[in-house]
Amino acid sequence: MIKKIELLLPEVINQIAAGEVLENPASAVKELVENSIDAEALRIAVEIKSGGHQLICVEDDGIGMNREDAVHCLQRHATSKLRQTDDLLTLTTMGFRGEALAAIASVSQLEIQTFNGQESTCVKVDTGRIVSIGPCARNRGTTIDIRSLFQNVPARQKFQKSAASSGAQVLRVLQTIALAHPNIAFSLQSQGRCVFQSESCLDWRVRAKEILGPLSFEVVQVLDSYAVHGLIGAPEEAKGNRSGQYMFLNQRPIFSPLISRAVKDGYATRLNEAKYPSFLLFLTLPPDEFDINVHPQKRDARFQNESKVYRLVERSISKMFESMTPQNFASPLQFSDPMPLPWDVQMERPLNLQCKQEGDIRQKESQPSFILPSVSRKAIALIGSFALFEGDYFSLLDLKGAEARIFFEEAEEKDSEKETLSWPIEIELSLEEAKTGEELSQSLKKVGVEARFLGGRMLAVDAAPRGLDESEVSDFVARFKIERKAAAAISRFCRSRKKKYSLEEAALIEQRLAKCKDKNYDPLGRMIAREIREEQLGQWITGDEDS
Repeated sequence: MIKKIELLLPEVINQIAAGEVLENPASAVKELVENSIDAEALRIAVEIKSGGHQLICVEDDGIGMNREDAVHCLQRHATSKLRQTDDLLTLTTMGFRGEALAAIASVSQLEIQTFNGQESTCVKVDTGRIVSIGPCARNRGTTIDIRSLFQNVPARQKFQKSAASSGAQVLRVLQTIALAHPNIAFSLQSQGRCVFQSESCLDWRVRAKEILGPLSFEVVQVLDSYAVHGLIGAPEEAKGNRSGQYMFLNQRPIFSPLISRAVKDGYATRLNEAKYPSFLLFLTLPPDEFDINVHPQKRDARFQNESKVYRLVERSISKMFESMTPQNFASPLQFSDPMPLPWDVQMERPLNLQCKQEGDIRQKESQPSFILPSVSRKAIALIGSFALFEGDYFSLLDLKGAEARIFFEEAEEKDSEKETLSWPIEIELSLEEAKTGEELSQSLKKVGVEARFLGGRMLAVDAAPRGLDESEVSDFVARFKIERKAAAAISRFCRSRKKKYSLEEAALIEQRLAKCKDKNYDPLGRMIAREIREEQLGQWITGDEDS
């Protein structure tokens, strides 16, 4: 029998909303801290107990509320940030739907203490029901105290993580928000112990270094009314997961596979395919060019022009690597002048990025040193497949990695030089390989190997890239059949070569490498050049850092 349709009770509606907005204590902290930011707070203190399950307290020094607003803010869809539908197109605040406080109050014991400079108010709520309203003693601002989160939703409690895991999530949420608001002081106490504290600062890069540690390069790119600005890690600093990736859209933390992919594509073959680059990126877009209202927690964004966003981010990374010069690497990034975050979310004035349209590259202090090969340098020694060069400083070049980079970039060129073989080399394929023989021959052409599938199980090679001896063609094709990707096949083939180099060959390899777009990494993103200073030699030999 079909049951009669009835309207849900308000408390049931609020609990459903809580399930959408609140996944865990960290999501409650996020909502409350964002409200404090919208209230123009300059100092936000968070305290938790038992990972936030027992207590969450968020205190700020913002503008506060009067008594009427303190009561209204606990009702669903009560907000000061929206009046009509068109307002959704010009949002500049962190919160706007008016769901969070009502949802939190419906599944906890909540107390609000607030003072707007004229009137103080204390409101106590127990699982959605207002228990008392009265005055209180406090300074200007608001304190929201949440106890026994999910106390009336045992099913939700059952699937919560441990106190330690929940506490770690709260810390990450607070630090993520802090990255975008360096002008605000943040602190977090857990079980009475301070676990995070950051004073306000004028330079966003100082806050970034404090929370994330050093990232190697700064990137800037402007494309019409779109802009991206931030820091990225060197390829060798990449991780096995996305934990080092932070992205913001008009100061709001978001998750975007599109942006992650654009960053990785910007690294191109400088990055191992199995690794994920670390980065901190701030995107600035006109508010009517994206929709942040596609996820209950405002975590995802839908872009009106995805291709433009992708192009902006990918280009900012690739331009940085392409524009590398010896000066970029030799001089550390000096923070002489404070640099505030470069956004104007109203988009009423041009973005004041104080940088070139095509990007601005700097290197941070105390980061790994890189070198760019130069024909003026002299090869003075060989250590296996590594060559030592002398100039203003010593540098070590991985010759096999350098040959892989040269091979890869030359193979990518449409008019790359090929050497016709004195006689076609026939290669027998396995039965399984022969099923895709035609496809294999076409793929080989993309890496400079002119091959024909003869039918049956035979493949004929007529020409090979410059630098690949006739005796090596069969070995390279065998490697390519295994890898099927140019970067992996070329890198692993070159590193598997058993050959001895002379100083003359090393000098020639360096000269050819100097013409490559990327002179620091092999096609799999491994470094091939390293600067060596005299003080480093002293440390290596004596083991004394003061040498």
